[in-house]
Amino acid sequence: MPSCQNCGYKWTWRETFIKMFTFRNKLKCPSCREHQYISKQARNKLSVFTMIPFLIWIPLVSFSMPFPYVLTVELLSFIAVLICMPFFYKLSNEEEPLW
Repeated sequence: MPSCQNCGYKWTWRETFIKMFTFRNKLKCPSCREHQYISKQARNKLSVFTMIPFLIWIPLVSFSMPFPYVLTVELLSFIAVLICMPFFYKLSNEEEPLW
């Protein structure tokens, strides 16, 4: 779980999960109300991690799996990725460029 770099507050899974859907790099700490940014390393990991459901789809389709099985596996992998994503968040005090 991410921790605030200003006050050291450790965010809960629920707080992180809710903040995931703001689609911003700037997040406000629930404790001290200071702005925190998703670190460069965390953004890179999250971008790769979100590709997992799509990468699972390729072998399933190439081996001619029936559509209901493919759909079920895709939905389960998508849900698993959503549940695990808050564990990959790391915060920093300043916005870091990706390059």
